[in-house]
Amino acid sequence: MRTPLKLMAICFALVQIAICCEFKYDPASVPRFYREDGWSLPGIENDDPHLKADMYGLPRLDVLNQVAGLKVHVLRRDEDHYVVRFPEQVFSLSDQHNRMRSMLAKAIIVRWEIDSKIVAYTYGLIPIEKAYKKKGQWVYEGELGCIFYGTFVDDRGDGVFRTLVPGSLTPDLMPAWAKQPRS
Repeated sequence: MRTPLKLMAICFALVQIAICCEFKYDPASVPRFYREDGWSLPGIENDDPHLKADMYGLPRLDVLNQVAGLKVHVLRRDEDHYVVRFPEQVFSLSDQHNRMRSMLAKAIIVRWEIDSKIVAYTYGLIPIEKAYKKKGQWVYEGELGCIFYGTFVDDRGDGVFRTLVPGSLTPDLMPAWAKQPRS
């Protein structure tokens, strides 16, 4: 009886060794959702400098220490729970067309700038359900117990945000135009 157990143990070890004998890889970068016409970015025009910014859901800001000249600005709102509606949008991912579903979410929006030129916007989003406006304020019946981030990048420096990536801004997402030496 011991011989079959030893044989099974040896076979198991050989299978484990064989599994390790191949090239392993991880994706080289995050997925990039691309729209040639640019993404619709709700809420970026409503910044009120007289208000205090809501800091709940703020994305990671450690890129500030890694990119020279990069500044961050949290957009301020007159509502405690600012709601944005992303429309359904068609985009490309790995040369395939896909359709991003419409979404309603509570949002915190961060604007990233270099030399007063906008590089990207990062949204901190909490999806919500059944939302409507009552007396000018958003009312919603429920929110999902999660928060996620998406960053829209101006890849050409022309003010059109064509690239969407999951997560916050990182140094490797900085477009070439933003890395150029400043005069």
